[in-house]
Amino acid sequence: MHGDSDSGFLASHLDQLLADVAIRIQLSQSNFNKAVHRYGAVSQWIERNDSPLKDRVELFYPQGSMAIGATIASKLRTDEFDIDVVAQLMLPESVAPRVALDLLFESIRGIQGSRYYNITKRRSRCVTVDYSDNMHLDVTPAVLRLGYPERESIIFHQRPETPSDPGYPLIANPYGFAEWFKRETPSDLGFASVFKARALRHEDLITEKMADSEPVEPQEHPFRMSRSVIALQLLKRWRNVQYDTRASRRPPSVMIAKLVADASGQGMSLSDELLKQATHMLALFREHDFSGRLVNIVNPVCLDDVLTDRWPESLASQRIFVNDLEGLVAMLTRLVSGAALDDMQGIMMRLFGEAPTSDVFREHGQRIGDAIAAGESRHDTGTGGLVVPTTGSSLGTGQPTQVRRTPRHRFFGD
Repeated sequence: MHGDSDSGFLASHLDQLLADVAIRIQLSQSNFNKAVHRYGAVSQWIERNDSPLKDRVELFYPQGSMAIGATIASKLRTDEFDIDVVAQLMLPESVAPRVALDLLFESIRGIQGSRYYNITKRRSRCVTVDYSDNMHLDVTPAVLRLGYPERESIIFHQRPETPSDPGYPLIANPYGFAEWFKRETPSDLGFASVFKARALRHEDLITEKMADSEPVEPQEHPFRMSRSVIALQLLKRWRNVQYDTRASRRPPSVMIAKLVADASGQGMSLSDELLKQATHMLALFREHDFSGRLVNIVNPVCLDDVLTDRWPESLASQRIFVNDLEGLVAMLTRLVSGAALDDMQGIMMRLFGEAPTSDVFREHGQRIGDAIAAGESRHDTGTGGLVVPTTGSSLGTGQPTQVRRTPRHRFFGD
């Protein structure tokens, strides 16, 4: 099923399909530009002359998925993106959690009639700006810990609906985690180049149909990525599908990122990397489940920063995730072992949702049809397989074609 991952990059149909799903769920170049513009605007706004935090903001920087280039849509049916940033404030380390959070909330919201007044919400650990186009900017207040590793900070938890509850401080280092993650998942420049070209072609098709409502200065998108980062995006999407109709808290993205970095490999195809990551995660959770222990995942550069402090809440919630992982590994194993295209579509819909999967398979079928019509395919007399350019000139990647046994499909009707 797979070709040479070093020379082909996205050599198999399965790898192409997985990459195309990731492209459709991730932060596009235009939305990335918009996110950078918006958190820049907010960082300037909270230091305006009448802001409670005037001259008290030391640093404003991305954290989480935005910092590692792994942001995906947070909802299944709409392109909603949560952009996480840290506001490093010049406040005493002993500041009360409620005071730190309220100061940031008041500084962003401003007075009635100001630009953010009606779209700003106070959360238990951050302040959220809800834009009208389903992008959300989550700003976490932090106070630097003097004498500790770079950007190790105190963040705060306090529920706004219970003002009498004093809340509590936490130690965190999201910057250190992001730098560690990038070291553990080094970019494969060849793969990143192929993936970027594919993503930008898709974006060109989208922008031809829909004008950008808020033009902003172009920024450099973090396309210098590895197969591990794409696998992380697909795992997060799979998690979102599993928890779409559940009332319970979802397994945290940062925990999944930590486990992906732990098992990051080189020289594997995208589909093999995804299966390896899922298998690694299942083994870890099974071990804890069998012994009746909750997983406890910490930031490798700040051991006091517990990434699983709010999930799993119980062994029962952990057991649900184990069951989910068992199903994931079983379905990925079927895909990697060589399922027919229509079977692949059904499996991938269950894993990643109907909308992106249907779109990807529709375009994939069109490419195959175009290749046949253009005479770019043939049957190999030795194997009977259909030779179709998988990553060749018709897809703009300049990689060699591959021979596959003709899969069963219904792209062209009966």
